[in-house]
Amino acid sequence: MSLPIQDALINLEARGKDAREVFVELFAQAKVNFVLQAEIQRPVYLTLREMPFLKALQLLCEATNTRYSVRDGVYYITPVAGAPSSPPITVQETRAPTLRLVGTGMPLRSVAAEIAKQAGVKVEVAPDAPNLRFNLNLPNVTVENALDALCEGTGLRWERIEGGYRIAVVAPPQTRHAPSSGGQTPAAPRSAPVSPRTAPSRAVSPDQPLRCPKCRYELKTDWRYCPICGAFVKHLTDRAKQTSERKPK
Repeated sequence: MSLPIQDALINLEARGKDAREVFVELFAQAKVNFVLQAEIQRPVYLTLREMPFLKALQLLCEATNTRYSVRDGVYYITPVAGAPSSPPITVQETRAPTLRLVGTGMPLRSVAAEIAKQAGVKVEVAPDAPNLRFNLNLPNVTVENALDALCEGTGLRWERIEGGYRIAVVAPPQTRHAPSSGGQTPAAPRSAPVSPRTAPSRAVSPDQPLRCPKCRYELKTDWRYCPICGAFVKHLTDRAKQTSERKPK
């Protein structure tokens, strides 16, 4: 013999659970029909052990500023008159803007301007950075991934600044001259050209640092361009890397 609805024993455990879910669990245990007419979006904390249904319902209504009524065997849950309603919870999904950078022979400063235009952020290029040219095929890329692609192997780096980004050389430019004989003063490095030019091959002693044949700036083996004069040096850095790998360890 089943107990009357009002005598049905309820067990509820809520530790910050949404009030709507607690109401659903309550009526499911009592096996009665209900309609929730209140927009309740608040956490509920309660523990009810072997509590009669009607008493449990009253306690839950008090905790949520609601009241109940019964019509044709259906329980209606409505807000108490004058009780402040909970504002809806709005979740905004933030996604990094994506760019389309596709072109051949695109100068660095033109690429930076295009990134700024598409992403709506500031993108600066340091005055001493060479205006390298790029063949790009990046149809769907984020701002920072695009900057990584520009700086990889070029002796450039990017950094965050207020309101956007800045592209600069890896280290502050330093004039480095090759040893000269006869007391002659070596020529100063030439300014960066608009487009990169291939540096001539030149033998390098294994004990000497790899330098750009044009401006004598010390190079790293993963660079494709000299960050000072813009010369294309990948053929030299690749050769130096292969020589280093062949050395006995």
